[in-house]
Amino acid sequence: MDSKTNPLMKCINQVSFFDKFSNTEKEKLVERSGIFKKYEKQGVRIFKDGDKGESVFVILEGVIKIARTSFMGSLEKEVVLATLKKGSVFGEIALLSDSKRTTTAITASSLVIVMEVDKKTLESFDLSVQKIFHKEMISLLIRRLDDMNNKFINKMD
Repeated sequence: MDSKTNPLMKCINQVSFFDKFSNTEKEKLVERSGIFKKYEKQGVRIFKDGDKGESVFVILEGVIKIARTSFMGSLEKEVVLATLKKGSVFGEIALLSDSKRTTTAITASSLVIVMEVDKKTLESFDLSVQKIFHKEMISLLIRRLDDMNNKFINKMD
């Protein structure tokens, strides 16, 4: 595989989540069929609040809105919690905990490419790939916890 001309490899090489992966490990990911999803329309729901969560997503191209439905009496309103761009990872909590989705993910650009990895696929990777994948997810969770703690401390000041 020519990693200079493969469009998926180009995308992966621009995403920091994959920085610790070797070129060979990245090539093995790109060769894996069925884990890359392309959405060519804005407003496509990737998953919905309450769905069974079995996979983590890495945005390789495009923008995703993370939203939650809020109710005020009989009124239902979608509240956007985050807008995620290329390089963002989402859905990891459901993958790690086998819990239901607590938010909805919707495409927010006309082209979105994600890598979707479920538990079965993750466990089928070489151990070296699994190890890096897990380390990156743990680092991500630590960064998010630090961010939440900092926001909490700033609100207390």
